[in-house]
Amino acid sequence: DTVLNAVYSEPFFYNVLADKKGNIYAGTSEGVFQLEGTKLIQYNKQEGYITLGKTGEPIISTDGIKNYYERTYTYLLPFPDLAREEYHAAVKDYFYICSGGRIYIYDIVPYSYSYANYSIRTISDNFVGTYSGIYFSGKRLPYPIFTDGYIREIDGLAYVCYDGLITIDPAIVQASINDSIIKGITPVDKTGAIQFRDVYFSKYSGSYYISSVTDLLKMQKGGFPLSIYKTRKKISEIVIVGEYKDKLYFSDGNYILKLDIPSSKIDTLTSLSAEIVDGSVTNRNIYLLTNEGLYQLDTKNEIENLTPLSQAHTMELISSTELVISTNNGLFRFNAVNKVLTPLIRGVEFNRKALFKNGDQLQAGSINGLYTIDVKDLELLASKNRSIAEQTKLPASLLIISLVALMIVGTLVFLLIRARRKLAMTTVQLTELSVEVLDRDKIEQYIRENLATASLKSITDHFNTNISHIYKLIEPEKPGTIIQKMRIEKLTELKRAGKDIAEIAEATGLSVSYLRKIKNKIDES
Repeated sequence: DTVLNAVYSEPFFYNVLADKKGNIYAGTSEGVFQLEGTKLIQYNKQEGYITLGKTGEPIISTDGIKNYYERTYTYLLPFPDLAREEYHAAVKDYFYICSGGRIYIYDIVPYSYSYANYSIRTISDNFVGTYSGIYFSGKRLPYPIFTDGYIREIDGLAYVCYDGLITIDPAIVQASINDSIIKGITPVDKTGAIQFRDVYFSKYSGSYYISSVTDLLKMQKGGFPLSIYKTRKKISEIVIVGEYKDKLYFSDGNYILKLDIPSSKIDTLTSLSAEIVDGSVTNRNIYLLTNEGLYQLDTKNEIENLTPLSQAHTMELISSTELVISTNNGLFRFNAVNKVLTPLIRGVEFNRKALFKNGDQLQAGSINGLYTIDVKDLELLASKNRSIAEQTKLPASLLIISLVALMIVGTLVFLLIRARRKLAMTTVQLTELSVEVLDRDKIEQYIRENLATASLKSITDHFNTNISHIYKLIEPEKPGTIIQKMRIEKLTELKRAGKDIAEIAEATGLSVSYLRKIKNKIDES
C-alpha cells in the first residue's frame, strides 16, 4: 500500500514516467525534472509533456501523451470522484501520481489497506466487524447491525459478542450468501440483556469462558452462559487474559485474578495502578496491558514494568517474546528480550479489540480501514520508522543555527504580514464565489436530520469527501463524539415527552440494551 509523503504544486506538473532503468522524470512548466525519492533535480528547461526517446532518454512529446494516459489511482487523491487526468510511475520505495498540475509522492509501505472509510471493531478468520455491520467474504450480514465485542471462531463456529451473543456457522452462511435469507446465524442470548465482550475456549476443561461488562461466565457448547464471577467495580469490562495448564487468568479493572479450573476457586493475585485493558499468557509469561504501559507478571505475582505507552488498548502475540500493540496514535512492536518498543505505523487511531493474527498475517483495524501486514515485514516497517527518526535528528550545532534562523524568519514573516495588511486596505474586495462550502454547521445539520443512521461513513458519502477533511472541519471534536452527544440530547428530549424505550431507540439509533443500561441516568436527568 501507499502513504502520502509529499505534494508539489509548483511548477505546474504535466506528466510523470519511469524509464527502463527505474529513473523517474516529470514534465513541467519549468522544464523536465528527475525525481530521486522526494527530491526534484532539474534535467533540462524544455517545457511540456515528456515521453521517452529511442535510446530511453526523456524528451518533450510532440504528438500528445496517449501512451501515458491513465485514470487508475485517482482514489488515492483528494476528492477521488473528481474527473481528472492522471499519470503515474513507481520505483521500489516510491509511487508518483501526476494530476491537476500537482505531483503526489507516496511511500510504498509493506502492508495492504482495505475496508476504506469503515471503522473496524474486530477481526477473525472469516469475519470483519465494523461499526456499521459484520462482513463475511466482503458481504454485509443482516444481523447483528453492529458489534463492539470480539468475534471468536472456535471449533467451526463464530461467536459474535455485542449486546447479546450469537453463533454463526461460516459453512452455512457461505452456502446461503446469495439467498434472500442468509442462514446459519443463531442467537445464544435472545434477551440482549448482557453486554458480552469476549469468548475464550479452555483447552484444559473444554468449556467456554465468556467475559461481559459485569461478569465472567462459563458455558458448555450448545448451552447458555452462567455467571461464575461478578465485577467488583462496575466501571469496566472483564478481560480474559488466557490460561496456563489448569489456571485461567482474567482481570477486573486494575486487578488480575486467577481461576483454578478444577476447583472453581478464584483468587486475586495483585493490582496495577491503571485499568487492565488486555493481556496474554505464553509459557507462563503473563503480559498485561494498560492505557499507560505494558507489564509482566512473574511466578511470585510481582509486576515488572516493561515499557511505558500512551493510549494503548490491544495487544497480540507474534511469538513468545514479541508483541504488537495498538494504540489511539499508532501501531507498535515490543521485543520482550531486549525491551525495545518500535513504532510500526504512526499517527493512525486504531480501535480496541481490532488486532488479529491470522497465520503469517497481522490485521489491525483502525477508525477508517483495515491494515494487513505480513509478519515477516514487521522488521521492514520498523526499519523505515528508524530511518525517518534518524533523518530528523539534528546535531547540536545545527540546532543552534536552526533556532537563530527561525527567529530571523519569524521577524520577516511578521513584517510581511503587516505589509500585506496595509496593502489589503487599499485593494478592491473580491466578489465571493457562489460555491457552497462544507463547514461544521452543515455536518451537524446532516447528523441532526439523520440521527438514527448517522456515522462517519454516511457523512463522507453524503458530502462526497474524505475522513481527513471531515475531522479537520470539526476538530478538536470527533464525528462519533458529536453523533453520540446529539443522540443523548434527543434521548433526553423524547424521554421527557413520555416516549417509550423502543421509540427512543428507533429515533436515536441507540440500542435498547444501552438505553436500559443508562435508564437510571436518564431518569435522574
